[in-house]
Amino acid sequence: MEIHPKLKPVLYGLGVFIAYIILSLIIRLVTKRIPADAEYFGMFSTSDLLIGVVVAVVLTFTHERKKRIK
Repeated sequence: MEIHPKLKPVLYGLGVFIAYIILSLIIRLVTKRIPADAEYFGMFSTSDLLIGVVVAVVLTFTHERKKRIK
């Protein structure tokens, strides 16, 4: 079964975002530092999620660009 070509970058970006969230969650639990302004699930602030979205968009863009060059 083949995935639609326009859906592949979306899934890649979603995977990057989830990986970012998991890594930041692990770091927060290990260091026991939770932000005072944690709004989501008691662990993440809005800026954390925005940084995750920016990282996912940038990595997805560079991944797609690298695929087109090959």
